[in-house]
Amino acid sequence: MKIGVLSDTHDQGKLIQEAVKQFNAENVSCVFHCGDWVSPFILHFFQGLQAPLRGVFGNNDGDKFRHLAFKNKWGIDLEYEDRFLEMELDKRSIAIFHGDYSGIVDALVTCGKYDVVFHGHTHQKVNQYHGKTLSLNPGSLMQETSQDVKGASIAIYDTETHKATHILL
Repeated sequence: MKIGVLSDTHDQGKLIQEAVKQFNAENVSCVFHCGDWVSPFILHFFQGLQAPLRGVFGNNDGDKFRHLAFKNKWGIDLEYEDRFLEMELDKRSIAIFHGDYSGIVDALVTCGKYDVVFHGHTHQKVNQYHGKTLSLNPGSLMQETSQDVKGASIAIYDTETHKATHILL
């Protein structure tokens, strides 16, 4: 199973559309958003995604009620958890957390409970193993966060190979 992962979309509508095209082209079975969607009005850019969208809220997602209302208005197959989501897919234990508390990210990655931890917040791409656990930050849809953090990106995680790749947009 291929899983699409993105984070920190920060109202980047055209890049959300590009991410949707990439996820559809990769034929992902589902997509996880690690938070910082920001405006609920941006959700319509996810229309056309051919996979269910699941996610958590980040530290920049203010009007959670409107997010829930707009997902229904635009008919998007989307489910949210507030700050943390865990599930099993294709025999892989997965944790999703925004990442704004690095100690929590570290604890999730090193506790040994999860096969993969999806997280964001820093806008920096991470694809690193700690024992059996893959720590995966897809980066951000921001073209430039700082002089050191540039380039919009998403990630694809393959449950069969237990590997991920980043895709630059």
